[in-house]
Amino acid sequence: MKPHLLRIEAFGPYAEPVEIGFDVLSQEGLFLIHGSTGAGKTFLLDALCFALYGEVSGDRSVKALKSDHAEPAAVPRVSLEFSSGGARYRVERSPAYTAPKTRGEGTTEKAPQAVLFRLVSAGWEPIASRTTEVSREVQGLVGLDAAQFRQVILLPQGKFAEVLRARAEEREALLKTLFDTVIYEQAGSWLEERAKFSRIEVAEQNRSLEVMRQQAAHEWTPFAPEPVVAPNDQEGLERLVEQIAAVVAGTQSSLKQAVATLESAQTAKAAVEKLADRWDRRRAALTRLTELEAKQEAVADFRQRLSRAERAEALRPSVDAEQAARVALSTLEAGIKAELQSAIRARDTADALPVSLVLLDLTALPSPEELGSARNDLAARRAELTALASQALEAGQAQARAAAAAARARAADLRLSSSSAARESRQQARQAAGAAFTKACSARDQLDGLQRAAQDAHDCARAVAAITPALHQEKIAIATKAKADGRLNQAQAALNDQRRRQIAGMAARLAGGLVPEAPCPVCGSAHHPAPAQPSQDAISEEAITAAESELSAATTAAQQAAVAVEKAQGERKAVLERAGTAASDPVAADTAARQASQALTAAQALAETVASLEQEISNHERELEALQASIQSASTELAMQARAATDETNRAQALSTAITRELGEGVDPKQALKSIEPLEAALKALAARCHASASASTRLEQASSRLARDLAGSEFADGQAVVAALKPETMRQLWAQRIKAFETEVIELRGLLASADLADLPQERPDTAAALEAVLAADAARTAAVERHSEARGAQTEIQRLTSEHSSGAGELASRREQAQLFSAVADRCSGRTAPFISLQRWVLSAYLGDICRYANQRLELMTSGRYQLRLTDEGGRGGRQAGLGLRVLDAYTGEEREVSSLSGGETFQASLALALGVADTVEAHSGGVHLEALFVDEGFGTLDPDNLQLAMDELDRLRAGGRMVGIISHVGGLKERIRYGIEVLSSDQGSRVQMGTPTLT
Repeated sequence: MKPHLLRIEAFGPYAEPVEIGFDVLSQEGLFLIHGSTGAGKTFLLDALCFALYGEVSGDRSVKALKSDHAEPAAVPRVSLEFSSGGARYRVERSPAYTAPKTRGEGTTEKAPQAVLFRLVSAGWEPIASRTTEVSREVQGLVGLDAAQFRQVILLPQGKFAEVLRARAEEREALLKTLFDTVIYEQAGSWLEERAKFSRIEVAEQNRSLEVMRQQAAHEWTPFAPEPVVAPNDQEGLERLVEQIAAVVAGTQSSLKQAVATLESAQTAKAAVEKLADRWDRRRAALTRLTELEAKQEAVADFRQRLSRAERAEALRPSVDAEQAARVALSTLEAGIKAELQSAIRARDTADALPVSLVLLDLTALPSPEELGSARNDLAARRAELTALASQALEAGQAQARAAAAAARARAADLRLSSSSAARESRQQARQAAGAAFTKACSARDQLDGLQRAAQDAHDCARAVAAITPALHQEKIAIATKAKADGRLNQAQAALNDQRRRQIAGMAARLAGGLVPEAPCPVCGSAHHPAPAQPSQDAISEEAITAAESELSAATTAAQQAAVAVEKAQGERKAVLERAGTAASDPVAADTAARQASQALTAAQALAETVASLEQEISNHERELEALQASIQSASTELAMQARAATDETNRAQALSTAITRELGEGVDPKQALKSIEPLEAALKALAARCHASASASTRLEQASSRLARDLAGSEFADGQAVVAALKPETMRQLWAQRIKAFETEVIELRGLLASADLADLPQERPDTAAALEAVLAADAARTAAVERHSEARGAQTEIQRLTSEHSSGAGELASRREQAQLFSAVADRCSGRTAPFISLQRWVLSAYLGDICRYANQRLELMTSGRYQLRLTDEGGRGGRQAGLGLRVLDAYTGEEREVSSLSGGETFQASLALALGVADTVEAHSGGVHLEALFVDEGFGTLDPDNLQLAMDELDRLRAGGRMVGIISHVGGLKERIRYGIEVLSSDQGSRVQMGTPTLT
C-alpha cells in the first residue's frame, strides 16, 4: 500500500481544508513532520488511519474528531488516495458528529459515513458505501487490519516500543494481532475438548459396565437361594449364566407335568357338561309345552276376530268414500264462514266504496249473481281511483320540482354572496402584491451597490483581523534576525580567535613537520637542536574549516532572517494600508461587515421575489375576472329558478283541488286504492266458495246412497259397525303369524320329548361345578408353571445378553482408556501444561518473533555499531506461567545477555525502532503479497546522542533507498539539518494549518 494524497477538513485541530501530497514527499523518500507541541502533528497520522479503517491511534475517541475551530455546520471529513495491487483507490470518511438542525433550534447527531472509489478509465467508480463494508474492502486491499497497520506502518507516539518492553503475555497478545495463529489456538482448544470428551467416555463406559453387572444380579435375584451380590467381573457373570441354565431346566420339567394334569381334568369336565346339557333340554321342553297348552282359548278368540275383520274389509271403500265426502263438506262450510268474516272486515276498512258494496249482505254466502254484480262495481271504482292517483302523483312531482327550483335559487343566491365577498378580498390582495412588487423592484435595482459595499466591508474586516498575526510574524522575524545576527557575530569572533591561536602555534606546526637530517624549511639547517613544542590550545586545520563552515551557515541564516524581516514588514504595511481608518477599531469593522452582509442578504431576498410577485399579480387578475363571471352567472340562475318554482307550485295546487272535489277532503287516491285490495280478494274467494259448496253437497249424497246399497246384503247394521270390525292389514298379518307359530311350536315340542336323545336321563341334574373346580385348579397350576418357566427363560436370555455385552464393553473400555490417555497427553503438551511448558499457539508466535529478531538485528547491529543483538529466550514454565516469547539483549562489549529493561533511553529507542522495522519486514514476508511502501514514526529521536542519531538516520536512509517512504514526527532540531524536506504544522487560535517545504533552521 502506498499513500498518494490526504485531504482533511474540520478534523481535529484543522478547521480549514488541508492537503498532503505524499507523491512529492515520496520523491524525497525521507521527510520530517514538525511543529510546536499540540499543533496537531500526530493528528495527521490519525487522519491517515481514520481514512482507511475508521479508527484513530492512541486514546482518542472517534466520537470527538470534529474540529472545535470549525463552523457548527461544517462537515468533518477525511479523504485518502492510495494505490494497492496496481490499482488506485480513494476512500472518504466522515466521523460521527453533532450538527445544528436545519429547521428549528437545537442539534442533531450525524452518523458516520464512508465511501470507497476505484480509479477506472471513466473516472472514480464507487465500490463500497457502508462503513463496515468499506473497512472490510480496505483491509483486503492493504492486507492489514487497523491494529497491524499501527504496528508496521504507523508507529504511534510512545506505542511502537510495546513489543520490546511488554511482558511475555502482553507480547503474545500483540503478536496475535499481527499474525493469524487462530488455527493453532483452535487446534489446542479442539485437543482440550477431545481429551475431556475421551475422559467422559471412559467414565461413562465404566458406569455402563457397572449397570450391566447390577442388572444381571437383579435378573438372578428371584431364583437365587440366598441374598445376591452383584458380580465384580466377567467371570462372575459367566457363573450366573451356568446357574440360571440349571433353573430353566427344572422349570421346564414342572411345566410338562402341570400340562398333563390339566388335560385330564378338561376331559372329565367335558363328559359331565354333555350329560347336563341333555338333562337341561328335556326340562326346558316340558316347561314350554305346559305354557302353550294354557293359551289354547286365547288363540281360538284371535281366530274368530281375524275372520270378522277380513269380511268387513270388503265394505271398506264405501265407508271411506261416505266419510271423506262428509268431512270435505264440513271443512268447506267452515272456510266459507271465515271468508265471510274476512270480507266484512275488508269492507269496513275500505274507502270510497260504491253504494252496492255498502248494502251487500255478508252474514250468509250471497248468490253467484250478487257476488258478480258487487265485483263489477268495485272494478269500476278501481279505475276511477287509478286515474285520480295519477293526478295526485303529478301534483307531488310538481311540488318536488318547485322545491328543487327554490333550492337552486337559494344556492345561486349563496354563490352570488360568496363570489362578491371573494372579489373584495382578491382586490385587496392584488393591491398588497402590487406594493410588494414595487418594493422588490427597488431592492433589485440596489443590488450592485450593496454587493460592492459588502465586499469592501468584508475586505476591510479581514485586513483588520490580519493586523495582529502580521505584527506577530514581524516580531518573530525580528527576533529570529536578532538571533541569527548574534550567531553570525559569534561565528565571526570564533573564527578570528581560532585563526589568532593558529598563527600563534605556527612554529609548533613547522616543528611537527621536521625530519631528522632533513633541512629546515625556514633556516635550511639539517640539525634541529630545540624544535618548538605545540601548546595545549593549538588549533588544527580541521577546526579552522569547521569554524569557516559555521560562519558561512550563520551568514546564510542572517541573510535569510533579514529577508524574512523585510517580508514580514511589507506584509504588515500592506495589511495596515488595506485596513485604513478601521485599523484602530476592529469591532466597528466587523459590525460594518456584518451589517453590510445583512443589508445585501435582505435585498437579495426581496429581489428574488420579483418574478413570483409578477406571477402572483397575474394570478390575482385572472381570479378577479373569473369571480366577475361567476357573479353574473349566479344572478341569472337566481331569477330563472325563482320563476320555475312559482309555476310548479301553481300547477300542484290545481291538481290537488280537483282530487278533493272528487273524493272529498283528506282522502288519498293511492291509499283508497290500497284499501279496496283486501275486499277484492275476499269477494274473489267467496265466488270460488259458491261453486265448491254445490259440488261438495252432490258428492256426499252420492256416497251415502252407495253405502246403503252395500250394507243391505251384509251382517253389519250400519257404517259404524263396519268401522268397528275393520283392523289394519299389519295387525291381521301379525295375528295370522302368531296363530301359525303357536301350532308349529306345539308339534315340535311333542316330537322333541319323544326323541331317543332325551330318554334314559337321571332324575337329578349332574354336578358340573366340581368338574369345573378341578379344571380351574389344574389350569392355575399350569399357568404358574408357565410363568415360572417364562421368567427363568427371560432371566436367562437377559443374563446371557448382559454377559456378552459386558465382554465387548470391557474390551472397548481398554481401547477408550488408552485413547483418552493419548489425547490428554497431547492436549497438555499443546496447552503448555507439561514440558517444555509452551502452548502450540505461543510456539508458532515464538517462531514469528524469531523472524522479527533476525530482521531487527540486521538493523540494530548497524545502529549500535555491532554492539547489540536481540535474543529470543524460552525461559518460563514456573509459577503457572508459560515459557517462550521472552526477549533479552546480547551486549557484544561484555559478551553477556541481559534484560532489555537495562538499556538506556537512546538504546531502548534504537532497539524499539529496529524491532518495529523487523515486525514490518516479517509481516510483509508472511502476508502473501502485502507490499509496504510507507512508514511513519512518531517521536523518540530526542533520546539519541548525535552519533546514535546519525546511525538511526542512516538506517532510515537505507529504508528510503529500498523504495519505502519514511515520515518522522519529531521535535529534535538536529533532524531539520539532516532531512531536506518535510511538513510543518502551524497552530493558531483559528486552528492549525500545514506548510510543505524545506524545514526552517532555528
